[in-house]
Amino acid sequence: MVKTTSPFRVVVLLVCLETPAFCQSPARAIVTQPTEWFAVNSNIKLNKRFGFAFDTQLRFVGALQNFQHYVRNGLEVYITPKLSIVPVGYMYVWNFRYGEQPEPFANNEQRIWQQILYRNRYGKFFFAHRFRLEERFSQKHHTEPDGSVIYDGYETYANRVRYRLQIQVPLNKPTMETGAWFVAAFDEVFYSWGPNITFRKPDQNRLYAAIGYQFNEKFSLQGGPFYQMRIKKDGAQQENNIGALIQVGYNFDFTK
Repeated sequence: MVKTTSPFRVVVLLVCLETPAFCQSPARAIVTQPTEWFAVNSNIKLNKRFGFAFDTQLRFVGALQNFQHYVRNGLEVYITPKLSIVPVGYMYVWNFRYGEQPEPFANNEQRIWQQILYRNRYGKFFFAHRFRLEERFSQKHHTEPDGSVIYDGYETYANRVRYRLQIQVPLNKPTMETGAWFVAAFDEVFYSWGPNITFRKPDQNRLYAAIGYQFNEKFSLQGGPFYQMRIKKDGAQQENNIGALIQVGYNFDFTK
């Protein structure tokens, strides 16, 4: 098991105290790993009603060992200035065998997803509530008696619902405008179900806190400490991934 410094242990303890459903089970094999995530997020507004939501991430554990990479996009419909939906989106995920609990095979994944995003403001606090539903189709492999690995297609199906609460607070400006320094944080909870899922409780939680800078209306940069608790589908294994998340935001608005 990777040893962690005392602040990392404090973070894990606080998460368990705050959300008992995520606390470590004594019967579960648990590992703690350093993690490094890099993200690019973009909203592409075509007109006042339609646009595209796009993001991509490179995820690593340990000393930049490949963990998971993906590209995701979806059609976004703007219902009101505060409310938008993604009726359909597509995502491709490259999974790797990594860390101290590697999977038998590196099974990649395709996803169809839908989303509701609601934004509101209270004083200098900017809130974003995101509800997302995912239909996941993972690759399946098996090993022949001669040792050869056979690809069986994207045959493993599962569903997942997730909710994220995000908060941003500008520090030196009244709003999230050009030249604003800001602090940001989010908490996201996941629940999975399907024929191959036997763990029937929330199986993942992500916590993030960051400081960022809004260069202009299109471009922002933020980064800070990040924690991911991930329980495997049978509930017998758990990862506590603790490290950093760096995010670049670059938006396009073709209505202007």
